[in-house]
Amino acid sequence: MNARNALPARNGHTARDGHTARNGHTARNGHTARDGRAARRCALALALLAVTTAVGCAGTGQPEVSYLAHAEAAPAAEIAAGAWTIALDEAEVAFGPVQLCAAASGSATLCDTAIAELLSIVRVDLLDPEPQPLGRVRGFEGEIRSASFDYGIHWFLTESAPVPSPAAPGGHSLRLRGRATRGAEALDFAADVDAVPQFQGLRAVPSLAVAARVGAEPVRLAVRFDVGAWLARVDFDALAEAAAGNAAGVVIAPGSRAHNALVLAMTAQRPPELVWSVSP
Repeated sequence: MNARNALPARNGHTARDGHTARNGHTARNGHTARDGRAARRCALALALLAVTTAVGCAGTGQPEVSYLAHAEAAPAAEIAAGAWTIALDEAEVAFGPVQLCAAASGSATLCDTAIAELLSIVRVDLLDPEPQPLGRVRGFEGEIRSASFDYGIHWFLTESAPVPSPAAPGGHSLRLRGRATRGAEALDFAADVDAVPQFQGLRAVPSLAVAARVGAEPVRLAVRFDVGAWLARVDFDALAEAAAGNAAGVVIAPGSRAHNALVLAMTAQRPPELVWSVSP
């Protein structure tokens, strides 16, 4: 299922995705010369940022599919983190782009080519209980067994360093503002969290196991976030000690234990859940 579909993301980052440029393996893997030429033409179009409409990147003959994706946020009115109760005033996360793969691993080394992609990068309000549009998935029919994605900060092969998307809140992957209480004790906190790809050409979440088979029947994709599960990993006892005597509360700084706990929860322990269902 060598399929790679390239659409213009609304922030204009489609052509800089290093996965697309380096995945021109069609002819080498035993397909026809025409397939190889098609893949090269697609890569060239992307590299020149000349895409204003969909550009097909495969000659497999598989039927194309296109369906909508949306974000769903778990209720976060009250969150438990140890003995602390968390109430959030602000919680926003940037999500995308997403690569969907037929291989069991979505990593760049094991998934040559995506079977489908969601190329948009969208800011999601994690306090909004209503579904929020993420854009349109485009690709090909077939089984999807893994996904890889970024949290609004990408590091494509054409880039010398990670780059935040305009959709990233304040230039970060995740922005949180809230108050933690334990009995009569109250602690205001703020966090700007960066979930950055570890290496050039990879995603912040390089591989997430999923299970779906997309065929001719209309489907939709829900991406379910649980910010409460992320905050539950933070040691608020330690934060309260650090903020002792500071009426302004505490800022969760990059490199701190609390920041690292949030990144680990987002990328490995409790990443969002991708769920496909029949479209009504």
